[in-house]
Amino acid sequence: MQLEVNSLINHQVSGEYLESVRNYFTLSLKDQKYSSAIAIDGDVIIGTAGACFYNKPPSITGGSGLIGYVTNVYTRKEYRGCGVGTNLMRKLNELGVELKADKLHLGATSDGLQIYKAVGYLEPRFVNLEIKFKS
Repeated sequence: MQLEVNSLINHQVSGEYLESVRNYFTLSLKDQKYSSAIAIDGDVIIGTAGACFYNKPPSITGGSGLIGYVTNVYTRKEYRGCGVGTNLMRKLNELGVELKADKLHLGATSDGLQIYKAVGYLEPRFVNLEIKFKS
């Protein structure tokens, strides 16, 4: 997924990045801070979607303060348009309900916008802003 989204090929990915990602998923899956839905055809992974869960202070309007950030939504090209991404997103929505999260949110590419809206995602009431820091 990362290769396609960032227009890279395998040899352009650093060992440091791969180690960092491996460490993140090893710890976050174990601690249940990250959950993933996976679509499989035979023995091939054809799609994935994940969510990072974190706590913020509860809102005055109610809720637990548990929030999920959806990330790494991807379907292999040859399976796109077959409902794979939609089904994966539905699974994440079910997980959010099961965990009693207040909401799931995501940053959408134009390619995925139709899927996200089809499973209930709406444009937020507040504008999301960000600042990037160089490492």
